[in-house]
Amino acid sequence: MSLLLLLVAAITLVAVACGDDEEGEEPTATVEGEEPTATAEEAGDLSDIPEDTTGITDTEIVLGTHLPLSGIAAIYGNAIAPSLQAYFSYINDTEGGVNGRKITLIVEDDGYEPPQANQVVRKLVEQDGVFAIVSGLGTATHGAVFEYLVENKIPDLFVSTGATKFTEPVTRTAFGYNPNYIQEGTAIGTYIAENFPDAKVGMLIQNDDFGTDGEKGVRVGIEGSNVEIISVVTYEATQTDMTAQVQRLQNDGATLVVGYVLPRQAGSLVSVARATLSWDVPIMVTGVVADELTIALAGPDNAEGVITAAYIRPLATEGDAAIEKHKEIMAQYAPDVPPSNVSLYAQSLAELTVEVLKQAGPDLNRRSIIEAAESIRGFLCSVCIAPSNMSPTDHRPIEAFRLAKVEGGVWVPFGEVISYESTED
Repeated sequence: MSLLLLLVAAITLVAVACGDDEEGEEPTATVEGEEPTATAEEAGDLSDIPEDTTGITDTEIVLGTHLPLSGIAAIYGNAIAPSLQAYFSYINDTEGGVNGRKITLIVEDDGYEPPQANQVVRKLVEQDGVFAIVSGLGTATHGAVFEYLVENKIPDLFVSTGATKFTEPVTRTAFGYNPNYIQEGTAIGTYIAENFPDAKVGMLIQNDDFGTDGEKGVRVGIEGSNVEIISVVTYEATQTDMTAQVQRLQNDGATLVVGYVLPRQAGSLVSVARATLSWDVPIMVTGVVADELTIALAGPDNAEGVITAAYIRPLATEGDAAIEKHKEIMAQYAPDVPPSNVSLYAQSLAELTVEVLKQAGPDLNRRSIIEAAESIRGFLCSVCIAPSNMSPTDHRPIEAFRLAKVEGGVWVPFGEVISYESTED
């Protein structure tokens, strides 16, 4: 835990003053991803995607990514970047890469700022000549480059966000990774309706599609029950102190709180509720923050009992050979980065990337990588709780969750796997 705290302490963040938070309008309650978003005919063939081999040589595959190595979300980038690099290096050393080509990953810092993301992604494409973008992180930051990548037919593999706008409707060159936030919110809302049937829910959400998608999902999950959402309070991504927002939720009479927040804000939400306000309200949070860092930021005692929806087996899973192997890979290839649920997430994404590259075969090009991704069925990464499936009408590989709760300072899964799988065999 001390190493995690040192990592957190090393990140300098600038908080801006909180504005007035208004209760949001009730969004339309629909579940995205339960059905294919297009027919096979609507999806069409891939003839308009060129068999472009930019970034491919006889010995190398050059991939690029944009991640926040600085700024408000650096907690993610400084764990994901070296973890991706570690797994690709492991594959290069133990398997000679993929189909005789070693993987090179160029990482650019977007600072979790959309204009900076736009700048660095254009550099990756136009100057570095990457074959594909992999694991671009952030709803707003990737949103700034999404259309550019689509227009230039650059494979946009496994976006590190669950925002539905990247996969519903399907864009043939773009693939999500995280379960979409509406599905996740639905799972959270369903749990609330079944276990807190008279709850008055207060929601703390980021003021973008990340937050509003989560709110939509929770509304789907509680539909038809006696549960009410009585307050929705927003924050801007640059704000880190949630005192005013949590106080507002308490004053509004919430008896249960749901957070669609980043780690800093999640830590503040929990610590303010428990330590500052002595408010022992049940708290549920997005799986985006299901990591040891969030527990460290909130304080282990404060975080006890917080619930999330997870899709990767937690680092604390005992006797898990795959997680022990992950620790070995990190120790060898990224010794300065403590293994965490975030590093496990990065490895899971890297494993799927490698599998898709393998399926594309030795004649790798931008059309064949899309064909390969759309053909993935039943691929179970070493640390995932459910298989990945994709098709021409479903570009969201992970559509299953398992709830987890903080117990004794770690995330502990409970209950059955909840699936919203939409790929048809």
